Amino acid sequence: MHVHYSDIKLTAPDFTSNIVTLEELRAACEYNKVWVSVDRVVYDLTEFMDKHPGGWEFIYMAAGKDISQVFKSYHGQAQHQVLLKYQIGILSGQDVPSFPPEEEFSLTLKERVNNYFRSTKIDQRSSPFAYARYFLNTIALLLFYSLQWTTFLHGAWMFYIMAIAYGAALAQYSLSAMHDGSHGAVSHSPAFWRLLAMGHDFLNGCSSTLWAYQHVMSHHIFTNVEGFDSDIDTSDMEFYRIKESQKYSTIYRFQSIYSPVLYFFLGISIRIGDMCNYYRGRRGPLKVNPFTASQNLIFWGGKLFFLVTRITFPLYLGATPLRVTTAFLLTDFTFSIIVTMIFQATHLVDSVAFPQVNPETGNIDVDWARLQVETAQDFSHDKPFMTFFSGSLNYQVAHHLFPSIAQEHLPAVAKIVRQTATEFGVKYEIKEGLWAAIGGHIGLLKMLGTPPTGSH
Repeated sequence: MHVHYSDIKLTAPDFTSNIVTLEELRAACEYNKVWVSVDRVVYDLTEFMDKHPGGWEFIYMAAGKDISQVFKSYHGQAQHQVLLKYQIGILSGQDVPSFPPEEEFSLTLKERVNNYFRSTKIDQRSSPFAYARYFLNTIALLLFYSLQWTTFLHGAWMFYIMAIAYGAALAQYSLSAMHDGSHGAVSHSPAFWRLLAMGHDFLNGCSSTLWAYQHVMSHHIFTNVEGFDSDIDTSDMEFYRIKESQKYSTIYRFQSIYSPVLYFFLGISIRIGDMCNYYRGRRGPLKVNPFTASQNLIFWGGKLFFLVTRITFPLYLGATPLRVTTAFLLTDFTFSIIVTMIFQATHLVDSVAFPQVNPETGNIDVDWARLQVETAQDFSHDKPFMTFFSGSLNYQVAHHLFPSIAQEHLPAVAKIVRQTATEFGVKYEIKEGLWAAIGGHIGLLKMLGTPPTGSH
């Protein structure tokens, strides 16, 4: 039965005298003990988890964490009132940086976007276009995979063309269906979102659960903020330098040349990273809660299905190991380079901000909405093919500000964002085309590959 927030009776007992330590909050991350913090107030959502209209999994991933800005990104005042029933205390300590109160830019933008959907009577998660895209994408995946391994295709050129086409179709699935599912941006069915997202496990061999931690819980909230955005989390020894805090090495002089080549190995890197992150229970700076039985089934089942369909089954059909290996790499390289360049061209570029945490307060001094605009780069507005090709991620700013809005509506929302940003003097970066946007990424690599002043 689908539960609406309006169906839940609210009470607001006073628990302000109960102090919850940061250690107690972090320990409450099991399926039978789910606590979260929003604006320093701690809530026990164990009983509410299965009633959550957005599904239990989002609540479970949030367990044991301060989710103040995550909550605000997807909910309004009505949903905040629901939390009152589950309040258990006040958090002592600070888990993640907080943002200042919403400024006039943020409040005005929210009001205008809400008015747009009210006046047009459009459901922001309704998207007939998305359903048609998912269907055609699925057909393409089945077609290219089948043609690749059919006995009628003896010619090497056609075989490898199908391998590349299959990789491109996988990239399109990731940029649209998987991405939409991870944000709950199409339909109001958590089961449908889960189905879309788990395609990442079975088709790409990459964990959709770990992706959600990285992308939804980390990157989307603390975009380009070192120490809190998993996308810019780096080790002491990294193949490229993407932030000034990284120690410089002479090899980085050439990173603008060799890094794009290494991007072809994204898929392989993610799968190896999945195993490491699964066993160490972290995704970058973010703690990963113990996998439930269903999450384990999807994680390991997806890995097995991926290996069977990409390696074992083709060998069973009689394909040579050389052909299987070559096709695997061609498909994976195609998938990897498309996905990588779209994502790299939106945040890791030389024209956007990399906000810092205030060392004295431990907080971020920039309004969250302003931060989202100034840390992202758009490209190819009003170019339908590129909007389709990128899964509307060329409207990155609007997507980051309103992640639960279906991609079909992002162009209209982007116009409102640009107008409001101009009025309030918020920098809105947009490039004419994809190549110019990618140029911004290459520019960042060149800039950070240059020896810092005083180095030898």
